[in-house]
Amino acid sequence: METITITTQNHETYSAVSNFFIDYYMTEANGEFVKVYLYLTRLLNSGRAVTVADIADHFNSTEKDICRAIRYWIKEGVLQLEYTKDKVLTGITMLPLTAKASNIGNSSLLSMLGVDDTEEQTATVEPKPKKTVVAKEVYDEPAVPEMVNHKPSYADDKESNDKVFANLLFQMKTYYQKPVTSADIDTLIYIYEDLAFDSDLIEYLFELCLEIGKMNRRYMQAVAINWYQKDVTTVEQAKLLSSQYSAKYYPVLKRLNITDRPPTKAEKDYINMWYDTFAFGMDIITEACDRAMEARPRTANFKFVHSILENWHKQNVHRLSDIEALDQQRAIEKKKKAVTKKTTTNQFNNFENATDNTIVDEFEALLMQEMKK
Repeated sequence: METITITTQNHETYSAVSNFFIDYYMTEANGEFVKVYLYLTRLLNSGRAVTVADIADHFNSTEKDICRAIRYWIKEGVLQLEYTKDKVLTGITMLPLTAKASNIGNSSLLSMLGVDDTEEQTATVEPKPKKTVVAKEVYDEPAVPEMVNHKPSYADDKESNDKVFANLLFQMKTYYQKPVTSADIDTLIYIYEDLAFDSDLIEYLFELCLEIGKMNRRYMQAVAINWYQKDVTTVEQAKLLSSQYSAKYYPVLKRLNITDRPPTKAEKDYINMWYDTFAFGMDIITEACDRAMEARPRTANFKFVHSILENWHKQNVHRLSDIEALDQQRAIEKKKKAVTKKTTTNQFNNFENATDNTIVDEFEALLMQEMKK
């Protein structure tokens, strides 16, 4: 095959992009994330301070989409947020890149080009020194925007000027079937503005909370934050996550009489361990919950349930019949102990009776002797 050469006739400026980014990081990233990184590279060379809103306007996108891309590159070790001593965000630093070990030696393109996988190649001969791109309003995961209490006039103005919000507020009032408080409205504003949920996703959130009988602001906010942290942006993603939650977590919470909130991280860790590490099915897990509630109706908790399941795991329990076999074995051992204890007690009682009879006989013999005198 004949070789080809890539040239240009344009007299324009260029941005330096590490070939490590092209060879290793770009291949696994979402296309929208790649565009954000390339634009940050462009801004790096310009030295111009910008905001997230500026970047979003450039791509005709939302600020949440830009923040999601930045969080992705932070996780990948490509970007780093810079703060002041007062923890005020001041900028984004583009970090030096290295070859990903999992990809070394696996690139047919690099082999075809005759490039050494361990050698960094850059798009320019003289890479420019590291600079910082200033960007406001970016938050690093798992940080979540803080909720703000608004004045009633703010909600009134929003209802008057934002038809989408007005429709959501109408649905909220309909689903609540009770007076909506200012705190309820602030929660809706928080989900709509700060978490940047679209109307379809919020409507599904209403439907979900209503379906499980948790139509209140605290539960609604907790679910919304959970979706936000998991980058749920569509109804399809929310339905998938909700189905996983309903099948995996909800039955456990219900068995332990926890019905007013989603599971905490620690509780999820327990349940995930029971599923993934112990390899128990829901039937065994709920059986342990029932036994915990029976033993400690008021104080049963995840730690106690875990101790039951951990014991079953050590005894190689795989199905409910294994638990029944353990119960039968335990009952037999308990019965044997009871028989042994009874036998020991009877022998002791016999010894006491024999001793008492001897004393009576001796007393009667002495009494007869006294009467003969």
